[in-house]
Amino acid sequence: MKRTTCVVGIGEVLMDVFENGEATLGGAPLNVIFHFHHLSTATALWQGEAVILSAVGSDPSGRYIRSAVATAGISTDYLAEVERPTGSALVFESEGGAGFEILPDVAWDYIRLSDGASDLALQCDAVVFGSLAQRSEVSRESIRHFVSQVNGHRLFDVNLRRNTTSGVAGYSAEIIAKSLELATLAKMNDWELEEVCSLLGFNSESLDSGDRTRLLMERLREEFSLDAVAVTRGSKGALLASRGKYLKLPDSGLDQSLVHPVGAGDSFVAGLLFGIMQEWALEYCLELANILSSWVVRNVSATPPLPESVLSKIRGLHLKASMMTLL
Repeated sequence: MKRTTCVVGIGEVLMDVFENGEATLGGAPLNVIFHFHHLSTATALWQGEAVILSAVGSDPSGRYIRSAVATAGISTDYLAEVERPTGSALVFESEGGAGFEILPDVAWDYIRLSDGASDLALQCDAVVFGSLAQRSEVSRESIRHFVSQVNGHRLFDVNLRRNTTSGVAGYSAEIIAKSLELATLAKMNDWELEEVCSLLGFNSESLDSGDRTRLLMERLREEFSLDAVAVTRGSKGALLASRGKYLKLPDSGLDQSLVHPVGAGDSFVAGLLFGIMQEWALEYCLELANILSSWVVRNVSATPPLPESVLSKIRGLHLKASMMTLL
């Protein structure tokens, strides 16, 4: 078993507030870290620490987030308290998708690196970061500086967000291009793939073919020297392109009227990275990502506990992946 030091999620932490008034922990990096931590503690397949690097306010929401993170067994050492309100996002769910209204000028727009953050970057084996927390100059500079120091997996979870009511985008072509330059791995959904390639000028007629998605993924992978690009497609499964491999997950058999999409992509990222850090064959990494996301979409919360039925599947997958590694 490979022993590692830590995996870090850097970026937004917030409260997801649903139309019925229910509020849950949110923010893509935090969701990924929650799942990664739960995987490692529940299965004992990975030994190390999962760390969140972000900022909250001194308000009740900030205190709740700090308490929930600590209760889960995740360190709050790099979860700073700043003089801004804790972030929140209004979530509007629809069949198979979700819309958001993400409040501006909040705590995670002011992520600054502490004295120990450089040491953390140098010792961690993987970092997960996205586009949303780079909307502000302060957090953008901190995220880029931290990620540039990581000598390990650097997973760009694209996670494009556009406010549903105002239409304001929390991303730009420059943010996407710079993030891909820093990354070794990238994950996005099928809509995000089209948006990213359009912003980068890759959306040319030469790519307008029956295998368009694969060509766009390969173009991104080659242009930015990425180890792999993963694309989720909702009920149509997922795709992964790496050097010499193009993998497909089958369509989902879930009743889409019962699907809660918030957090599904984050759990997919956690599973994919977890498998990669175990040095599993990519087929098994993708299968683990699918197991996690298929469970999460059955729940309103983005970070539901993993039941024994799911953990049993993961342990069985570990045995298969380990056997393959030995061959």
